[in-house]
Amino acid sequence: MRISVFELREGENFLEFRETPESLEIGSLASAFKSEIPVKLWLHRHENEIVVRGAASLTVTEECSRCLESYDRKFDVQFEVFCDKIGARREEQEAREAEGETFTTFHDGKTLDLGPCLREAIVLAFPIKPVCKEDCKGLCPVCGKNLNEGACNCRKDQLDARWSILDRLKKREEEN
Repeated sequence: MRISVFELREGENFLEFRETPESLEIGSLASAFKSEIPVKLWLHRHENEIVVRGAASLTVTEECSRCLESYDRKFDVQFEVFCDKIGARREEQEAREAEGETFTTFHDGKTLDLGPCLREAIVLAFPIKPVCKEDCKGLCPVCGKNLNEGACNCRKDQLDARWSILDRLKKREEEN
C-alpha cells in the first residue's frame, strides 16, 4: 500500500482503493477472507508532515472456539498515523510517540508505505478466541454434541476418570 508523496497536494487528500490479504501479508490470520479489503484514507499534508486517518472493512470466515462451527464475521478497522520525512525533527516525533498521541512512521519524500500500519490495525482487531455468538453453548465435553442445536443425553454429574484420584483425596481429607 504505497502512496506517492509527490501526488499529494498540500492540505486535505482522500484516497480509496482495495487491498488483498496477500498484499498485506495477513492471509494466514483467518481461514478465509470473503473479498478484497476496501480501504479509505484521509490524508492531511503540510510540507513533509502527513497525518493519515484510515478505515477498512473486512469480512472473514472464522471457526468458533466453543462449538467449532464456521461463521462469517464483518468488522471495521480504523487507524491513525503521523508520517514525517526520515531524519526530520526526530526528538519531536519520539516525544509524540512517548506520550501515546499517535503512531509515527516515516517516508523518504517520494513514497509512503502504509501497509504495515493497516496490517497492524487488522491484526489487533482479530479476537484471540472467536465465538459465533456471545451465548454460544459450545460442545458437550462427554459426547461432543453441539449444545446450540439442543441438549444431549449425557449425565452431567459424570466425572472424568482422570480426576478420580483427586476426588478420593478430597473424601479422605473430609473424613479426617
